[in-house]
Amino acid sequence: TAPWADRLSSDGHLGGKSIDAMTLVDVIVPAKPPGFSGTVTCVESDLSAPGEAEKLVEMRPDVIFHLAAIVSGEAELDFEKGYRINLDGTRYLLDAIRLANGVDGYKPRLVFTSSIAVFGAPLPYPIADDYHTTPLTSYGTQKAICELLLSDYSRSNFLDGIAIRLPTICIRPGAPNKAASGFFSNILREPIAGQEAVLPVSEDVRHYFASPRAAVGFFLHAATMDLLKVGPRRNLSLPGLSATVGDEI
Repeated sequence: TAPWADRLSSDGHLGGKSIDAMTLVDVIVPAKPPGFSGTVTCVESDLSAPGEAEKLVEMRPDVIFHLAAIVSGEAELDFEKGYRINLDGTRYLLDAIRLANGVDGYKPRLVFTSSIAVFGAPLPYPIADDYHTTPLTSYGTQKAICELLLSDYSRSNFLDGIAIRLPTICIRPGAPNKAASGFFSNILREPIAGQEAVLPVSEDVRHYFASPRAAVGFFLHAATMDLLKVGPRRNLSLPGLSATVGDEI
């Protein structure tokens, strides 16, 4: 199961309010988190397919964690798929919420996972929230567009949205995926399992990291923070550890 779903299941509350129900959605049927006393609905759905977002919004969830995405390397290799999943899927979800808002005033908290890929090189340390967004990849461009959409839909009072720009999460569990930054995890995870890992960059390459446990904390904080104090800025850069590949090794 997803680490954030496990955490919500374990806590049983979010922001001081008890969690009565969770709906988990993925392109394959997700597993139910253990030990949750409320109702869990597991749904197989492709958010980029027309009509799917409306079905999910019909449930009127109070909080939506939107993590659906094609990762960086795959979005670069398959241009059309990247825009369909990362941009169109997000736009469908935002519009479904907007239409529901017009019917009965529905206004959920939407936590959108963005990325430091919205920035361009060279990256300063720390990266300020207002550092210029000049992405160098299709993935970063798609995330930057979604950030602007989220801000505009929030400004228009259709939803209460917050985008969190995640540093590279390390060590990622499971098998390697097609993320361009995946090797940062691979060079630690595979040797631990007795497998060979390929390092495609020099040891002086510097990057920006957070752990899976920290990422879960980011999600829950974003879901409960007072956005009135944030003001019109709805896209926040999350803290992480700056380290070189040599530091990692």
